[in-house]
Amino acid sequence: MSDSITDPGTSFTPERLRLAGFGALAGLCGWLLTEVLAEDLGGTRLHLVLTVLAGVFFADALAMAGQMRARAAVASAALVALPVAGLALWASLRFASVEDMLRSPHQVVAGLLLAALPVPFLIARGVGAGWRDYPALFLAAWNIVVRYAAAWLFTGVVWAVVFLSDTLLSLVGIEVIDWLISEVELVPWVLTGAALGLGLAVVSELAELVSPYLVLRLLRLLLPPLLAVMVIFALALPFRGLSGLFGTFSAAATLMAIAMGGVALISIVVDQNHAEAARTPLMRGAARAMALLLPVLAGLAVWAVLLRIGQHGLTPERVAGGVAALVVMGYALLYAASVLSGAAWMDRIRQANIAMALAVMAVAALWQTPLLNAEALSASDQLARFQDGRIAVVQLPLHEMRWDWGRPGAAALAELGTITGHPDQAALEARLADVTSSADRYASSSEPAGAPAVDALRASLTVLPDGREAPDWLLADLRQWETDSWVESCARTDDAGRPGCVMVLGDFITTEPGEEALLFLHGGGDSVIRQGFIAARSTEYRASAIFLAPAAEPGAAALFAALHSGDFRIGPASVSALHIGAAEVLLMPWP
Repeated sequence: MSDSITDPGTSFTPERLRLAGFGALAGLCGWLLTEVLAEDLGGTRLHLVLTVLAGVFFADALAMAGQMRARAAVASAALVALPVAGLALWASLRFASVEDMLRSPHQVVAGLLLAALPVPFLIARGVGAGWRDYPALFLAAWNIVVRYAAAWLFTGVVWAVVFLSDTLLSLVGIEVIDWLISEVELVPWVLTGAALGLGLAVVSELAELVSPYLVLRLLRLLLPPLLAVMVIFALALPFRGLSGLFGTFSAAATLMAIAMGGVALISIVVDQNHAEAARTPLMRGAARAMALLLPVLAGLAVWAVLLRIGQHGLTPERVAGGVAALVVMGYALLYAASVLSGAAWMDRIRQANIAMALAVMAVAALWQTPLLNAEALSASDQLARFQDGRIAVVQLPLHEMRWDWGRPGAAALAELGTITGHPDQAALEARLADVTSSADRYASSSEPAGAPAVDALRASLTVLPDGREAPDWLLADLRQWETDSWVESCARTDDAGRPGCVMVLGDFITTEPGEEALLFLHGGGDSVIRQGFIAARSTEYRASAIFLAPAAEPGAAALFAALHSGDFRIGPASVSALHIGAAEVLLMPWP
């Protein structure tokens, strides 16, 4: 038994040499695409197709290596790479350049999903009872994760040995390794690929030792703690309320991430079949309870995304968030229905996983076609909202249309340019001129805000005490991105329609001449953004604006309600300082 384990680890078998060579070839292709062909083809759609084709082909072929025959792995990888590259090319046509497309993370995510999700199905088709063979699918997916992780760890160790060897040889004046790495650009690529291929070969040979079972057994232990957190969350909802969940996209993302974590842990408990599934009543009961709680989190996530869209309209990120929320809801409903179906609930969850994997692949494919064009949907929605008066000029995402929304965004900008007779015509023309004249995607937002933007902010901002106006010394040096974000906060109104932006003027720092300003901005949900400004140093100096204990920091709703109703005063803080010469030392209470 010991010989069978140690002997393969100390020799280069044909399979190891084959995979190491294949990995080296992958590295060679990577070098050619990024260092050689990029000089002539970089940024072109041909370069995009070649890069996606090679990347998906080699990554998938290496992932399938050791789990199916070499020729079948190569053929299957090509079967995935060709349509993924074709869809990437199709998606790029909605942008003026490939660079613009690659700045859209949701396009990259869709491509990665299409490259990764079919692989377990192809392995199951080749080695199992068919592409719907769940035990083969489950084991293939987790084998890919564990084997790739181990192989990349081995690759890291190889590079550590290389660097240590270079350091050792440099002590005696031999710097050949450093020369090879720094001067011969091909070497790092080929060495990394060969090490990765060799690592995957060794891991595949020792499948009994390097298997996903240990990882899966450890991950199962996370289910009861996560369930406890979800139960506490659900019980606290009626008392805490939902205000903290809505108004920010991050809240929806958190809900979706936790829900998908629950989905993953339930799948791990259910495992590939009844023989491998968790047997203890605790784990099975936790899995069933988690499945019944998933619709709560998924429903809140969908609601949060819909409210955000209703408040501010569609953007590609919000369309992606809505699609992701619907995917999470699909998992949640299928899991809950499986648990409620009776004794065969584990089998139904396994079938639900197959159905949802196919659904996600279909959505990812549609995402890169005109049938689900997030940029076009967003541009059309924002244009309609502006034309019917639901959003003001300063709320139009013109910068995003210009730089992030591809051809649909450019078309929307062109249509906005044809509008005449709008009540805010001057502001619209000024913003369009500012955005369209900029040659740098970051220039317009980092430049000083124009007069129309400042006037719009002045009209939206509530300044206290009553009768005061925002001082010119503060508004004069604002950047465009600042006015845009402040106006966005002003648009977050409460139930009484009061804006979520309040500035309080007063002599807060007695050692500085003139007044200072404290600005409170609604950050979404129940969060508050606080900023301080000192007149003597203009806006170049931002003062700290903090809440002191023992009083608890109020949430957004309570804070803005108090400010708008006049429930505030300016006076000394409830702390004393230790004066040491001209210095002051403050003891800051901790909540």
